[in-house]
Amino acid sequence: MTPCSIQRPAVGFSLIELLVALVVIVLLLSLLAPALSRARETARTAVCGSNIRQLALANLAYANDNHNHFAIAARDIWHPNLERWHGMRGSNSERFDPARSTLASYFGESGRVKRCPSFIEGEDYQSGFEDGCGGYGYNASYLGGRSDLHGSSPAAAERSARDADVRTPTSTVMFTDSAYILDADYTKAAYSFCEPPFWQLNAGPPSSMRPNPTIDFRHLGQCNVAWVDGHVDRQDLAFSVDYQTHSRISGDEAADQGVGWFGPEDNSLFDLE
Repeated sequence: MTPCSIQRPAVGFSLIELLVALVVIVLLLSLLAPALSRARETARTAVCGSNIRQLALANLAYANDNHNHFAIAARDIWHPNLERWHGMRGSNSERFDPARSTLASYFGESGRVKRCPSFIEGEDYQSGFEDGCGGYGYNASYLGGRSDLHGSSPAAAERSARDADVRTPTSTVMFTDSAYILDADYTKAAYSFCEPPFWQLNAGPPSSMRPNPTIDFRHLGQCNVAWVDGHVDRQDLAFSVDYQTHSRISGDEAADQGVGWFGPEDNSLFDLE
């Protein structure tokens, strides 16, 4: 008998079938990309929350060791401007070295301020002389300085508040995510203070003059906030204003870039009352 031949089915794919498969894969990736990006930013937000809490705990520990006074934000900002809460430098042409921070001894072996993982140089942020702050801003007007007592004079920068001066530690800002918009291209740079909505130019009530907005809502439209009692939460952007030192950035543009304030449009979350 003649053996019968067995016909095997073809297993190849046509060009059309391959193209359809590729299109389906691309569509699936495009659908998954936003979810993956959001998951990645959610993880970064959690790490940032841990970092900023460590900043607050370091400042509380510093106060415990220094007659209950918090770290001074910028002791010599009027002149020669070589000291910040996050570091020191030898001259005005240098960056601040975070290993020489007032709080350095509370940050472990490196002595460096932790950096927000969403504050990525070269992507959204430009390198600058205050990079050592790690993308975090300190409440310099009321905690790291005493503008409420000395207004805008050099004396305000030379002393800090005591923990006993803060009447409501659970609702008084210590640190936030922060940044400063440099130009009309919306380039951001590190900025080491979280300014209140109004300048405290004299002892007494705040003035009607505005600082430039510096709180950065970089975490999916939210910012991390460390409060004086040491707890951390996330806040939504509530409002912003025009940049006062130049006319390149309007309040709407600042808000679109995620820079502004949370809470009520007053200094109540920053002052010591």
